[in-house]
Amino acid sequence: MGFIKGVLIGAALGVLFAPKSGKDTREDLSKKFDDSKKSASHYAGKAKEKSGEMYQTAGEATENIKITLTKTASELRDQLHHASDEIRKDAMNLKDEVKHTAEDAYLDVASEVEGASSKMRKSDDSSEDQSSGSESTV
Repeated sequence: MGFIKGVLIGAALGVLFAPKSGKDTREDLSKKFDDSKKSASHYAGKAKEKSGEMYQTAGEATENIKITLTKTASELRDQLHHASDEIRKDAMNLKDEVKHTAEDAYLDVASEVEGASSKMRKSDDSSEDQSSGSESTV
């Protein structure tokens, strides 16, 4: 834009200070004005073309971003689903391990209690036998 203003101002000053007749000066001014108008139109066309290219590039970039975001969201959803399944499987395995450990502990405690009960009965039986044996000798 500054270039166009410079051209117009330079042309106007050159024409005004040139030693020509009024008619020649008006023709020169008209010609310079038409040339400047064509030049401005040319630059406006280029600017419009470039803005169209930029608009298209921005549209393509936007579409690429949408595709990338959709793909990333899908991948994340799949990863979360997989992780959730793995956690669920691990929890079930842990539950089974705890159940088996509890059952084993129950059996171990029951065996110990049974063993201790047997010992106590044997001890009671032998005490009773000794007590009855000493009572009969008295």
